[in-house]
Amino acid sequence: MINVEIFKTNIQQKSEADDVYKRLSGFMPDAKINFDLDDCDKILRIEDLMIDLVSVVSIVEDLGFICKPIPDKICTKSINSAEGMSEFWENSFVAHNTMWGFEPANSAIITKDFFLEQGIKDVLVPGIGYGRNARPFVENQMNVTGIEISGTAIQLAREKYGFDMELFEGSVTEMPFNNTLYEGIFCYGLLYLLNPEQRIKLITDCYKQLKPGGWMVFSVLSKNSANFGKGKVVGKDTFEVVKGAEIFFYDTRSVVMEFGKFGLQEFFEIDEQNDPVTKKPSFKFIVIKCTKPFNA
Repeated sequence: MINVEIFKTNIQQKSEADDVYKRLSGFMPDAKINFDLDDCDKILRIEDLMIDLVSVVSIVEDLGFICKPIPDKICTKSINSAEGMSEFWENSFVAHNTMWGFEPANSAIITKDFFLEQGIKDVLVPGIGYGRNARPFVENQMNVTGIEISGTAIQLAREKYGFDMELFEGSVTEMPFNNTLYEGIFCYGLLYLLNPEQRIKLITDCYKQLKPGGWMVFSVLSKNSANFGKGKVVGKDTFEVVKGAEIFFYDTRSVVMEFGKFGLQEFFEIDEQNDPVTKKPSFKFIVIKCTKPFNA
């Protein structure tokens, strides 16, 4: 499923378009990028499996030009539907393979340190992808079980980690995949891509698979993130930031509302990832820690 996004710019010269093309192609090497400078809107057109609207605008504006998405030029299947989610991620991993590299997110490193402090040995990772955020747990001799909707991502994880991890292919919306209770559960991102009913189901399903005394940690996008409010508004605190993906942004109220009944202990904000242009942190995430009482 190829997404198409069209932007209005004020680029006038071919040499200017060449400079923009060079920067954009460095950020998204598999994308088709072209310009129509004869159009009154000085069109920039991008085709790719995933198009980060905020980053595209940031890159072009960093070069001194106007760049505004022209909405509703193309309709795509929402990632928030079961069919759309499967197709979106499978196509993404087929095209981009290990698109985020193998360095784990800050959230994964923080959670690894916390799990070590708690003596946790068995970890469930919903939405494991190709395993980059499972790496800190594997490297510290924790037993990891993952759930992943993309068969290609699972194959990539096998190539990197062998068969040390048990991996279930399927959507997290279909949990549970086994009857095992885990000492620790770690879920990076993912949750904010689901609709309200799916989010509550995932949190509930994770809590059910948590051992008494165990901990589950979720890492989600914060409303203080630079990409909050960008893109098309599709619901309360929910925006289509990346084409085809509706993202829900959390704040204190929504964290307490969704996690308050599931042993919420603490939550705090951290920086995640670096912008390819500014080299500064691109996103603000909230790390959420919950525990299940021993008498639960």
